[in-house]
Amino acid sequence: MQPGLCSVNQFLGSQGATMNDKPAMTCTWLHRRRASVCVVFFAGWGMDARPFAPLSAGGVDVCMLSGYQKVEAPNMMQLHEYEEVVLLAWSFGVWMAAQVCTWQLRAGCSDMIALAGTLKPVDAQLGLAPEQFEAVLANFDETVLVKFYGSMFDEEAHSALFLKNRPRRELADLNRELAFLHRESLAAPVALDMFTQHIVTSRDRIFSGRNQTRSWGRENVRVLQWPHFPFYHFATWGELLAALRADV
Repeated sequence: MQPGLCSVNQFLGSQGATMNDKPAMTCTWLHRRRASVCVVFFAGWGMDARPFAPLSAGGVDVCMLSGYQKVEAPNMMQLHEYEEVVLLAWSFGVWMAAQVCTWQLRAGCSDMIALAGTLKPVDAQLGLAPEQFEAVLANFDETVLVKFYGSMFDEEAHSALFLKNRPRRELADLNRELAFLHRESLAAPVALDMFTQHIVTSRDRIFSGRNQTRSWGRENVRVLQWPHFPFYHFATWGELLAALRADV
């Protein structure tokens, strides 16, 4: 196992797993320096650790969950060593976090932040337009993927930085995850809203700001003029977390 990587069962303490079980998702410690605060980061579709390499820790530990393959509830008991645990779910990670985090897991988090995503991610009014999602899935190739990457940004420099640090995942692997998220998000009941904050990214060309706002309700959101992938607006995870919690 590569440095910084752990199975989701090792980190989150899932019960009943065997060595032959297909992991529900990939767990990667982006930063682990025994900080007092841990950010549990549910990433969006298609990610690995590479795009987040430009962000330093900024005084927090960060564990990223990505590469979703199953809707399986984790156990975060091993996070008890931290004084504070913050759950940050981004993009399709918003849906995944709401599906897999039990009430017991949620009780251990001081804050649960939804960023640039919704509880109904494949929906013309509340998420991504179904026909557009299905067109991407049906025609998925390198050209479609690069176009998607470009749509996450509103600054050329940030787009170029992402491409320099783009995920190292095979197209077939990305396609499988995309098909899984499409299938399961349509089949699963809409989860109850567990989030303490709902951040709408108004410059988003993936999940439109309008649909995000409609999903959560105008009175329940904070609107920031960010693109879908806002992480490169910050040098550290600590700075990002402070911006997300600025009004808390």
